[in-house]
Amino acid sequence: MHLPIVSDPKTKQLSIIVPAYNEESTLGITVTEILSIAPKILDTYEVIIVNDGSTDDTAITADYLAQQHSCVSVIHQPTNRGVGAAYIAGLGAAQYEYLTLVPGDNAFNAAGIEALFKAVGTAELLVSYRSNMKVRTPLRHFLSIACTLSMQLLTGRPIRDAHSLYVYPVALARQIKVNPGYGYHIESLSKMLLRAESYKEVQVWLNPRPDESSGVMKPRVIFSLIATMLRQFVERFRNFISRRPTEKVVEKSQRKVKVMK
Repeated sequence: MHLPIVSDPKTKQLSIIVPAYNEESTLGITVTEILSIAPKILDTYEVIIVNDGSTDDTAITADYLAQQHSCVSVIHQPTNRGVGAAYIAGLGAAQYEYLTLVPGDNAFNAAGIEALFKAVGTAELLVSYRSNMKVRTPLRHFLSIACTLSMQLLTGRPIRDAHSLYVYPVALARQIKVNPGYGYHIESLSKMLLRAESYKEVQVWLNPRPDESSGVMKPRVIFSLIATMLRQFVERFRNFISRRPTEKVVEKSQRKVKVMK
C-alpha cells in the first residue's frame, strides 16, 4: 500500500528514509544533522526512520525523535530484514515527489548531504559520488570500484559511483520492482538509469570510521551484491534475446539521456 504523493513543481519536496539497525549511538546525530540542513534548502520534507529490528535502544531513540519533531515518523520492522526492505517500507510511506536514503550510521558528511538536497529537482535522478572513498578499507574501495564498473557496463552510463547517496522520483521508483536484499541499491539504480530522462551527479563526502564496523563487509552482504549484479546482467540479456527481430524497439539505454551539469 502506497501513500499518495504530494506534488508541486514549484517547490523542493523530499522524503528522507533513514534505515537504522542497532544505531543507538549514531541515529540521533544523523537525524539532527538532516533536520539542521533540510529547512534551509527544502520547501517540504519528511524524515522516515525505519528501525530494522534493532536489539539495542535504536527504537527508543527513533520514537523520541518522532515525538520531538512533527516531520519525523517511524516504521518499526519486527525483525532485521536488511536495508533493501527498509527502502521498500520507506518508499511505501513516502508522501513527497522525491526520495533519498541516508543511512542512520552517520556515514555521510553533512556537507555532502547539503549538496544533495540543494540539487533536488535539477534533474529527474540524482546520483552522488564519494570523493574520499579511500577513508574506507581497501576491500571496500575495491568493491565500490567493481560495483561502479559493472553499473557502467550494464547501463551505458558513465557514472562515477554506483553505491552512494541518490535521489529518486517517487512515482518512478514505485514502478520498479526490486528485491529486498542489500543489493537493492544496485538493482534500483540500474533500472532508474535506464528509465530516467535526465540525471545529475553530486559530490559527497564520507565521515571517517576508524573501526570500520559497517555491515557491508559481511560475507552475506558481499554475496548479495555479486548476486544482484549477475542477476541484472542475466535479466538484460534475456530481455534482449526475447525481442522479435521484426520489432523496432528503441531502449532508453540507447536514447540520448540528458546529463545535467
